[in-house]
Amino acid sequence: MNLLTYMMHLAGSGASAYFSALQIRDIKTRPNILAGFQLAESGSVPFLTNLSQRAAEEGDIWLAEKLTKHAEDEARHGQIFAHALKQLDKKVRDFKSRSSAKSENNTGDNKSKQRRSSFFGTYYQGYEGEKLKAETIDWDVLMASTYILE
Repeated sequence: MNLLTYMMHLAGSGASAYFSALQIRDIKTRPNILAGFQLAESGSVPFLTNLSQRAAEEGDIWLAEKLTKHAEDEARHGQIFAHALKQLDKKVRDFKSRSSAKSENNTGDNKSKQRRSSFFGTYYQGYEGEKLKAETIDWDVLMASTYILE
């Protein structure tokens, strides 16, 4: 990594950290930020669990163990954010009930597509939904995405 790349990385990371801290400090935006973090952390647990099972079926015990540990960590992080929301007297959304309600209401119309995160839509632009499921996702795409998104 050359000096310019390092300085750009440092500036970008610093700006991101400052902006996140600013939003968490502000009492008006704190509940929304914590709720987003809680849903993101808790929402990844079923996906990671399915990936762990797939890795075990494919014979990669080391990867299966690491994915299981990652899923446990994400569940714990979700609980931490849920506790913080409860301390602010905010309602904590249960991800399991949210995902089952989403599947019941999903009729294939544009409204369900509009409710999706535009960040992930843009991030995975060009990939078919079937190729991003735990049962079929390419391991290289998974590892690169996890590295970038974590």
